[in-house]
Amino acid sequence: MPARGGRDNATMNKIKLLFLFVAMALSAPTFAAIDTIAVDVGISVFQTMPIGIVPFEEETAIKWSSEAPHKILARDANLSGRFEAVPSDHFDLVLFSKKRARQYVTGNATKLSNGKIKLDCFLYAAETKDLLLGESYTVKPQDVRQAVHSFFDKVVYRLFGERGIATTKLAYVSKINGLKQVMVADYDGFSRRQITRDSSINIMPVWQKNNNGLVYVNFRRNRPNLYAITFGGKETPLFTQFAQTFSPAVNPKTGELLFSVTENGKTEIYRGDMKNGSAQKFLHLKSNQVSPSWSPFASEVLFTSDRGGSPQVYAVGKDGTDVRRITFMGHYNERASWSPEGDRIVYTSMDDGKMNIYTCALDGTDIIQLTSNAGNNEHPSWSPDGKLIAFSSDRGGSYQIYIMRKDGSSVTRITNGNENTSPTWSWFFDEKKVK
Repeated sequence: MPARGGRDNATMNKIKLLFLFVAMALSAPTFAAIDTIAVDVGISVFQTMPIGIVPFEEETAIKWSSEAPHKILARDANLSGRFEAVPSDHFDLVLFSKKRARQYVTGNATKLSNGKIKLDCFLYAAETKDLLLGESYTVKPQDVRQAVHSFFDKVVYRLFGERGIATTKLAYVSKINGLKQVMVADYDGFSRRQITRDSSINIMPVWQKNNNGLVYVNFRRNRPNLYAITFGGKETPLFTQFAQTFSPAVNPKTGELLFSVTENGKTEIYRGDMKNGSAQKFLHLKSNQVSPSWSPFASEVLFTSDRGGSPQVYAVGKDGTDVRRITFMGHYNERASWSPEGDRIVYTSMDDGKMNIYTCALDGTDIIQLTSNAGNNEHPSWSPDGKLIAFSSDRGGSYQIYIMRKDGSSVTRITNGNENTSPTWSWFFDEKKVK
């Protein structure tokens, strides 16, 4: 990552020593920002369902606080990895038939005397106009997006029998006034909210079980330490018996934490209980270990180790036994995580001095490169339905958050402005917890 500013530069050098292993950090190239590169993201190999999008009828013109409902629905459809939006300014059976859109969404919007907005949202069969789904919401103007996201997720369930991800969130790191702070936003980058607000660097956010809050790394003591924060609550230091803690990973079943500890020049993974502060060593290896990641069933763990001479991805059972190497191609592979289905992993690999994102099967075979010729691409994070991957990239000159389909197609930038990195997707959850 580029070094910017004296204090930030010194801190990032410390991070390199901790997270990239001492020997590797001293020899690794510096990743400078690059000019914008036009990227052919290709055509998805996964078939999508065309769906018509028709503007809502309004009794009186409404000044929307962000976007009109049909535009939100169109974005949800195109980002979902399941649909291709077919927009039309009115019901057009000829267009929908030509584009093979067998269903369409529309609705009515009414501004009430108390200032709230009533949304009646509908999913219809295009050919017969049979009503397939109808939902009503009465919300404040600023909550229209959440209501539309909620309806779209119900559309996904009605047509696919699976949960949609439009009401999920992303936590990420944003550089604000020269310091890295933790942010939370809707999965599409809207409704951003700053979580940390202190004069130190904050990085590596992950979601607590049930999305009640976040765990992240703070540098207020000039070294990395884990903290937890609940939404609407206070910040709590974690595992203060250790001098340096980082790389948190939350068990999806129990909520317990795996994390890395650096002591006496060695970095190892520990397992800890955030409630009582107890922690025990998880792995007993001679090598350094970082970046743990639980499987979706909490039966195994991925991690990065230099035990073979260079950073590679390994897997181990939930009890810390049966270690096996996953990645063999390339001399630098890190930050792996399991797909929600449990059948593949995504990770970052260095290619000719650039970082790119790959997926592979659990035995390391069937390697698919998702990014190329587009700057550095890092920190991949699966959507909870396994259809999408969020990541950070400097392909536009500064690091920003992007979303792509799991085959690397339909890359969409969702942040602007400040440098934004390290996205991590929430679990499925009730979005009211983050309001």
